[in-house]
Amino acid sequence: MRRSRWLVILAVIGMPLAMAPLAMAPLAMAQESEPVELGSKVEVGAKVGTESKVEPASDQDQEQKPPVVTAVKGSPVIDGKVDDFWAKAVGVHVRKQVDDLTVVEKGQMATATVKLLWDETHLYALWVVKDSKLSLDHYEDWQQDSVELFLDRNLKRTVFYQYDDAQYRVNYEGKVSGQGEGYVAEDLQAAASVNDSGYVVEMSILIPGRVMEPGYKMGVEMQVNDHRGGQGRDAITKWNHDEDDSWEDTSNFGIVELK
Repeated sequence: MRRSRWLVILAVIGMPLAMAPLAMAPLAMAQESEPVELGSKVEVGAKVGTESKVEPASDQDQEQKPPVVTAVKGSPVIDGKVDDFWAKAVGVHVRKQVDDLTVVEKGQMATATVKLLWDETHLYALWVVKDSKLSLDHYEDWQQDSVELFLDRNLKRTVFYQYDDAQYRVNYEGKVSGQGEGYVAEDLQAAASVNDSGYVVEMSILIPGRVMEPGYKMGVEMQVNDHRGGQGRDAITKWNHDEDDSWEDTSNFGIVELK
């Protein structure tokens, strides 16, 4: 109907009908396009009358960098005592509670300060644990008063355990246990001693397949299990990630760097 009206107009003014498409094209374009003010900037390749928006990245979109703990070089005697080797190492706090597994007041939870050393073949850990009530009154090792170090040797940060990933556990009497694809019982040596405020644990973990050197990094998480004589653990505190998943998932580990 609209095309017929234009043909009538062109016939009246005497324009040949063969030129009608050429005459009608600018008119159609003018109807479909919006006016552009003189002096305004138009982005090349952008459609007139449209706006290009870029949403700022939210905090959740930005990947959070894992924390780093430094291990300094030294080879301590594993006897459950704090000797001079540990004086040069910087301690980190293991006190982040796992809410789903906490049934005591925050001030009653067992916590720890941990220091790390290394030499060419081993990683060492010193745990000074504050625990007001010690208990081994459970048949499962992981339910007892104990400390755990999780290690991701190739730093792949996978959501499952690979051949190199392991969980190393020592209770306050020095009994060792663990699990994971990379766990070998003979690789873990430990000693423990009890004091008035809790207990001390020293760990020695063999790192097979390489000679360790400054700059080498591994994934690591640290955890304290708190049992107070009930049916199971009354609290878990950790260094980095506040969920009970480090025994199966290395993606939320922090990093240990050798200095």
